[in-house]
Amino acid sequence: MSRYAKQRIFLGAGSDELLRSRRVAVVGLGATGSVIAAWLARAGVGHLTLLDRDLVERSNLQRQLLYLEADLGRPKAEVAAARLAAANSDIELHPVVADLTSGNARELLSGFDLICDGTDNFEARFLINDLAILTGAPWIYTGAIGAEGVVWPIQVPATACLRCLIEEPPAFGDVDTCDTAGVLGPAVGVVASWAALEALKILTGREPHRELVRFNLWDDERQFLRPPKSRCRFCTEQITEFLDARWTLKASALCGLEGVQIRVNPPGKLDFAALQSRLETRSGSPWKQRGMLLKGRDGGWDITLFQDGRALIHGAITPERARSWYTEVVGC
Repeated sequence: MSRYAKQRIFLGAGSDELLRSRRVAVVGLGATGSVIAAWLARAGVGHLTLLDRDLVERSNLQRQLLYLEADLGRPKAEVAAARLAAANSDIELHPVVADLTSGNARELLSGFDLICDGTDNFEARFLINDLAILTGAPWIYTGAIGAEGVVWPIQVPATACLRCLIEEPPAFGDVDTCDTAGVLGPAVGVVASWAALEALKILTGREPHRELVRFNLWDDERQFLRPPKSRCRFCTEQITEFLDARWTLKASALCGLEGVQIRVNPPGKLDFAALQSRLETRSGSPWKQRGMLLKGRDGGWDITLFQDGRALIHGAITPERARSWYTEVVGC
């Protein structure tokens, strides 16, 4: 029996076959993104680009179904691609371990039939929204926290854009995160599965549900909210200020952890061999390279450098001191 036999009964042969020619990018492979990617891979979407900048951490395992204890410390995009290939070897899977920035968003997210939001931050979502404004590509905004979640299919100009609803990204500390409000795995699964269903509608040419759906699964609530009828100046005038933003280096405190994340724009490609030699001489301790990562200790801090230029510095350090260390040791 065909792998897709039961799906084909419902969709019809033409719609089912159409999925094989579709290209989808899933941005963020955490709780929602891993569920969305799994359903699309099993449905036989022909190409999935899997984009995530993070490594698998122990706290992910409670709700991120693609990962196991054996995967701790490995890039999520690579692990996700391997798991999905084991589930469906017939589709094309392209893992990308990268930080989405204004410097690489056009290159990474162009040429797709759909972009699925599995991110956990508004900076990435506003970048995706800008790209959608520029290209007309549909995307699905998805978020989950606690036992609540939202799903909203967006396609400019047929629909309002994200900035029609939220003009600016919320300030840091203005919205809850998993570290402040917690999150339940089953709630994430419901929200992400709803998003995956809307994705299948779009990919097979069916009209998705155009209202924003909000779930509060702990209190048994579901609401459908009509997006604004009026259009903001950003989508009507094709103003893509997040996509056009130019910055070089950002240092920010890690949410819920002691330490700092360094991000560079545009992402580059570090020379790990030269860096390893320099860092071992500087720190007097060994540094280990593993794939796209270089890890070691310096100044009492545990440091992970990524091939694209990012860094995670764990320990008692301020963003200002982390920035100084990075520019001194790695350069900019």
